[in-house]
Amino acid sequence: MDRPTIRINEEKIQRADERETGFNKYRRGEFGNDPKAKNTKHPLSDALSNMQELLRKSADGGVWVSPAPLPGDPEKITRHIKETAYFFRADLVGVCKLPSYAVSGCSNPTGEPVELNHKYAIAVLVDQDWKTSGASTGDDWISTSRAYRSYTASGFTACMLADYIRRLGYPARAHLQGK
Repeated sequence: MDRPTIRINEEKIQRADERETGFNKYRRGEFGNDPKAKNTKHPLSDALSNMQELLRKSADGGVWVSPAPLPGDPEKITRHIKETAYFFRADLVGVCKLPSYAVSGCSNPTGEPVELNHKYAIAVLVDQDWKTSGASTGDDWISTSRAYRSYTASGFTACMLADYIRRLGYPARAHLQGK
């Protein structure tokens, strides 16, 4: 398409409240008292979920005071950042302007507001492994574990990329699934 087919009225879009996602509602016990609903994770999924918690500790940080030298051309820098994300095993990477409505209204269950002044976003996608999905019944341990593996892999890529960008002299923060 030569032009967008959807018009977005940014003034009417409200920022979402991260506390209202399914993951956070599950953590608060809002899905009832069914024991099966409270204990659906396989030990492999739990291990991957635990790794996500560890990754969150490296999602943000300070910008290095002695940044690495980079070319002044934004297109070259963008290409370099995308190549780095692929190096970290991303399956697809995109860079775009970051509209304010795309940032969650709060960052944690206590409702602490998110104050992001970043101009751009880097979207990182990791395939959930269609081959494994095709062999799954959807009600077995591999289904959930496959999703958690992708969440963890994309979190690893996002955290490493954010850290690298900070070392280049730019502010960066990784946003992980379920945070």
